[in-house]
Amino acid sequence: MDLNKNDRRLIKALQRNARQTISELSRELDLSRTTVQKRLAQLEASGIIVGYQLKLGDSYRSTTFQAYVNLVVDPHLGTQVANALERMAEVEALYTVSGKIDLVAIIRVNAPAELDQVLDRIGEMDGVRDTDSAIVLSTKFDRR
Repeated sequence: MDLNKNDRRLIKALQRNARQTISELSRELDLSRTTVQKRLAQLEASGIIVGYQLKLGDSYRSTTFQAYVNLVVDPHLGTQVANALERMAEVEALYTVSGKIDLVAIIRVNAPAELDQVLDRIGEMDGVRDTDSAIVLSTKFDRR
């Protein structure tokens, strides 16, 4: 599916607030309800939009700790490490990246001691050669 300007505007509007009604989107984008409904259905059918997610607010995020954990893994055990991280509830996301590190895990916990325990569990996994972590101090903006 080729995305046009209005498709991109619709996607951006949904990224800001996926709970908007068709009517609200129509007004915001200055498009007819029928057009918005049709384009949204096409974006979903084509797999460009595959779901809608919960976005945590500042009041929740301010009571938790988020950390980025860079991992260097044994190339033969990368899938095993990724599968183990996926089973950990504290891991919000996992990315493969280029460069000296192999994976970046996004961790969310309730307390520094919990982060320490999670980092120990990750460091003890078979296939994890090295980790480096950074606690997020504040979020300037988040378009997800």
